[in-house]
Amino acid sequence: MNNALLCKWNWRFANERDALWRSVISLKYGVEEGGWCTRDVMGRNGVGLWKAIRKKWGLFDGKVAFHLGNGQRVKFWKDKWCGDGPLCESFPSLFSMSMSKNTWVSEVWNPVGDGIGWTPLFARAFNDWEIDLVERLLQKIQAFRVQREEEDRVIWTASYNGAFSVRSLYSMMEPGGLSLFPSERIWRARVPPKVAFFAWEASWGKVLTQEQLQRRGFSLANRCFLCLSEEETVDHLLLHCVKTRVLWNLLFSLFGISWTLSWTVKTTLLGWNGGFVGKRRKKAWQMAPLCIFGQFGRREIG
Repeated sequence: MNNALLCKWNWRFANERDALWRSVISLKYGVEEGGWCTRDVMGRNGVGLWKAIRKKWGLFDGKVAFHLGNGQRVKFWKDKWCGDGPLCESFPSLFSMSMSKNTWVSEVWNPVGDGIGWTPLFARAFNDWEIDLVERLLQKIQAFRVQREEEDRVIWTASYNGAFSVRSLYSMMEPGGLSLFPSERIWRARVPPKVAFFAWEASWGKVLTQEQLQRRGFSLANRCFLCLSEEETVDHLLLHCVKTRVLWNLLFSLFGISWTLSWTVKTTLLGWNGGFVGKRRKKAWQMAPLCIFGQFGRREIG
């Protein structure tokens, strides 16, 4: 529990920009680029409490993403803001050619005239076989826009509303805790056994996607069969593909809620609590994600 509470202070530091206590801490230790956390507290005799809090940033950082506002505090290549990972990991070869690997999102956005859009700069002209990669990069980011009047903010990916909770992190950290596997979410939902089993496989990342075939040694181009632009991983296919998101958005509109999907199938199911939808709709809510998964797993379900 102590680690989860320490992480909560990292969350507060990242979000409470106008708080007096944050200003004091920032002046004392300095802040990293973007201002989401302080610099490391160095030295053997560093102040105990904040030194302990800062050490937990690595644990906290792996479970956050960024909601894009003006783009002035989010790194274009290195921060997680437009998918299930940073662009430098999704497009390593393009990242290696980038003229500015530490550029901010706002610096890559062109807000003027007919040329509104993304303008990443590269150190050389592309070879013919690299054009496809560039197109995939632009397709990945084209749906995002810099909002000049809005601040960038951090999102906790382990909760439905994007807000940090000690309980969600504590559950993930505890041996034998809720995070080991969302068994109840899968096997207690009133769906056909084949659908439940597919959700079970998806939670373990065992669905036969292009990514899985590559790992087994097959030489093939990894591209999602729905959107034809992203790599086909189980989490992309079932959660984040632009085609899949149409169904998710329809579901959320039917329930009249705003929901932030987690980055993985497993954590999505772990956070799928339905106490707020009412008793009459709770069973439908519990079935909903498995039914959506089933729509895209019909080949495996048979």
